[in-house]
Amino acid sequence: MPKVKKLQTDEDRVDEDLKVAQFYENKGDLNAAYLRVKDAVKSLPTDSEIHYELARIAQKMNKHDEAVAEYSAYLKLEPDGQYIKQAQKALNELGQP
Repeated sequence: MPKVKKLQTDEDRVDEDLKVAQFYENKGDLNAAYLRVKDAVKSLPTDSEIHYELARIAQKMNKHDEAVAEYSAYLKLEPDGQYIKQAQKALNELGQP
């Protein structure tokens, strides 16, 4: 029998998704970046930084309701996280207190 290759862990898959998303965002393809980050959230739904990235891209795409939900998820998961100020500022810009 042939050896089975080691499958990617969820963390490996998320790392790949985020790298590819960053590539697409840098190229100006926000839709492709959005889809990759959305996949990352599905793989690791409790990872706060992925929610922050999804919120950031959703905001750029004018998906305001989703951006609000994702920034809020970030703040709930990581109340002392490194992106707190940015998330709160974004929520204020989106009309959320």
